Amino acid sequence: MFIRAKKIVLFFGFLILAGSTACQQNPRLPEPLETNYAPSTQLSLPKGAKARLGKGWINGIEYSADGKQFAVTSSIGTWLYDTETLKELALFTNNKDFVWSGSFSPDGTRVATGVHKGSVHLWNATTGQLLNTLQDHTLRVAAISFSPDGTIFATGGYDGKLRIWNTATGEFLKRSKKHTKPYTCIRFSPDGRILATGTESKNHKESGTIYLWDVLTGATLHTIKEQHKGSVTSISFSPDGKTLVSACKDNSMRFWNVTTSKQIKMLKAHSSSNGIKGVSFSPDGRTLASANYREVRFWDVDTGKLLKSIEVPSGNVKNISFSPDGKILASASENEVHFWDVDTGKLRKTLKGHTGRVYSVQFSPDGLKIATGGDDGRARLWDATTGRLLTIFDRHASRVKSVHFSPDSKILASGSEDKTVRLWDIPTGKPLKTLEGHTGIVLSVDFSPDGRKIASGGWDRMVLLWDVTTGELLNTLPHDKIVSTVRFSPDGRKIVTDTNKLHLWNTATGKRSRIIASNLGSGVSFAPNGRQFVTGGHNKVHLFPVSMFGFTKTLKGTTSGWVENVCFSPDGRTVASANKDGAVTVWDVSKSDSLVGFTGHGSVVNEVAFSPDGRTIASASTDGTVLLWDVPQR
Repeated sequence: MFIRAKKIVLFFGFLILAGSTACQQNPRLPEPLETNYAPSTQLSLPKGAKARLGKGWINGIEYSADGKQFAVTSSIGTWLYDTETLKELALFTNNKDFVWSGSFSPDGTRVATGVHKGSVHLWNATTGQLLNTLQDHTLRVAAISFSPDGTIFATGGYDGKLRIWNTATGEFLKRSKKHTKPYTCIRFSPDGRILATGTESKNHKESGTIYLWDVLTGATLHTIKEQHKGSVTSISFSPDGKTLVSACKDNSMRFWNVTTSKQIKMLKAHSSSNGIKGVSFSPDGRTLASANYREVRFWDVDTGKLLKSIEVPSGNVKNISFSPDGKILASASENEVHFWDVDTGKLRKTLKGHTGRVYSVQFSPDGLKIATGGDDGRARLWDATTGRLLTIFDRHASRVKSVHFSPDSKILASGSEDKTVRLWDIPTGKPLKTLEGHTGIVLSVDFSPDGRKIASGGWDRMVLLWDVTTGELLNTLPHDKIVSTVRFSPDGRKIVTDTNKLHLWNTATGKRSRIIASNLGSGVSFAPNGRQFVTGGHNKVHLFPVSMFGFTKTLKGTTSGWVENVCFSPDGRTVASANKDGAVTVWDVSKSDSLVGFTGHGSVVNEVAFSPDGRTIASASTDGTVLLWDVPQR
């Protein structure tokens, strides 16, 4: 009897394999689309990539000394823009490190960037060449500043180290005694003789510390503490170098005499739980600008009087910078830079195109569009052939964790941390419906193959089935853990869900037919023939048959860490995986091995998607970008 059962299993295993072979002989895939990507999507691409959507999320902004250019430090590198036209001039990136800080040398010839893992990269601002990689910090380099003459620059890190470097040679010159508190901000005095630094505090009750250093000797001139309550977030010298202003998470700005380190005055400048994000003296020293999460304020330096207040449309302000002539103040938010007329307070122009963390990416079934969902509560629609941003859907109140197209490419569904699923009309960009029923974050959405139903799952351990036309809740599929992924089978008769276990459901009855594996699943995708599905694991992906019997296969490969998500190619021959180490791996189903690996993201890849013709893979990353990769044709 045992031998007989074994034969049955082998027989069904043969059927699964035969199904895979049949899938490899599918009818012809769609003809590849002609592409004409915009120049901005082509700058400094990693090997194997053909376009980049988004520019990473913004950490800061700085004008060049002549005001003709400005540098925006984003999570993927430092972008150089033309001030007048806002045109992208260059991107300084090594396509593998998450970037936290950056600075422009006063003569405009060098750009320095500090990364998450502690390295500092020095770039030629004219040619884009990487001149030096400086290794000394062990944690995030949070602050960088060039001296006024540009011959040296200073770096401060979350490892409590302060370092001074020779700009021309990259030679290490001086170091401070290591502190237990991370550095958050650095500024040279106008004469270059003093370096001011600010540190983080462990909590809002502790005080951040300000240090004034002698640049020539490296000695500590003054230590200012027990004044601010919370981290010191920003510092700025007055143009004459006599006064230093510091800002803090306690919403205070304090003016210090640089010679004596005595406090001159204190302003309770803002009222926000996030504190003050940036302070900056105007070039003439008469005005001080400050910014919190959603507001920029201008102050009279002599009297401390509030001159004007401006609400920043997109909020989430990171820092501010005056133009060299003092006429414009730039405020850098996570996704946009706003340029304000200092005299009138009016908005002059806005730099757009940067995006926060991207959690989800999908191609439309017709291959013409790409949808993304991200950190800023917006779903975005991109032209797949040019990389141009077409539409922004912005009704969600929190992060968009999942997006999916209807089979006819006319409706986009988005699931959010605000516990809702929203349906959008793609031709008009207008909202169609809001599906409310979840009591927790929605992590995944999917359309049925006929486009009549939507399945959504999330933190409330439920999968909800909805009628697309009416918005009516049709059924509820309860789980014992958070549902991270939900997918319909190609024929719509089954649903597979991922809770670290894989659950197979009958769509018509709402009954669970099977539970597979424990502590294994990480994303799930059906093969085009519907006979098997794939899920991720540590350094590998796993194939399972939909039938109760059959063949289970593990594909091993090059990824060095956990697989976050997976996707079958349209012909069923390959599987793409989104990896925690920032890589994308393409796996050969027939050979049980990796076919090719792509590296170019500076952080976790959250999702991958094949284009309908199978020639392109889109990868969405926490670094704030989507990369489009050329799939090798076999």
